[in-house]
Amino acid sequence: MPSPTTAGQLITGALRLSGVVGKTETPDADDFAEGLQGFNDLLEILSTENMAVYGSALETFPTVAGQSVYTIGPAGNWNTTRPVNLNWPYCTFNGVDFPIEMINQGEYNDIALKTQQQPIVEKLLFINDFPLGRITLWPVPSGIISIFLNTDRVLTNVTDTTTAVNAPPGYALMYRYMLAVLLCGSYGVPCPGEISSIAASARANVKRANRVQRVAQYDPALVGSDPAIWQTGV
Repeated sequence: MPSPTTAGQLITGALRLSGVVGKTETPDADDFAEGLQGFNDLLEILSTENMAVYGSALETFPTVAGQSVYTIGPAGNWNTTRPVNLNWPYCTFNGVDFPIEMINQGEYNDIALKTQQQPIVEKLLFINDFPLGRITLWPVPSGIISIFLNTDRVLTNVTDTTTAVNAPPGYALMYRYMLAVLLCGSYGVPCPGEISSIAASARANVKRANRVQRVAQYDPALVGSDPAIWQTGV
């Protein structure tokens, strides 16, 4: 992203691309206000798409002995930015790391003894509530251990047009063209086809750059502890 880039510069570029203002005109206060609202809407939209957001944060939170449910977010049990999604959690006990399986509500409901306690957490249920997310751990931690969560970043809203906007390469183009598409809708003007096309291409390029390689896994219960080599079948 070119530096320095401000929210006002991105909004001006988007308004010009949409044809709301001329290429040499400066937006007025009402146009900047509309653009700022649109830009924050865009940041929220992108924050719900994990591959549209660069990187993730590894955060550590302590458990409470005998407590299974924790709120996460500003002023929650685990005080941090409210996550949109969690990935690859693990816990540490006696200096050893243990992976935690992410499960859904149905899988948690199937657990017969939800009050079972032990030092090591094996499963985690994340409910994307608002304003605070809710995390349920199983078995219930019997002591204080550290839970490590990889949380997807949330793109921070901007407060005014002078706010500096910093992001990896490709984001300025994506912001400008996607905002132009949104503003065309706000002003009720037709969106030029090439603007929509560039916006979609820029979005795809950013997601491609943020893509994380997936690792193939198998269920040992299905294949046993010594799975066959797929090339030979033995």
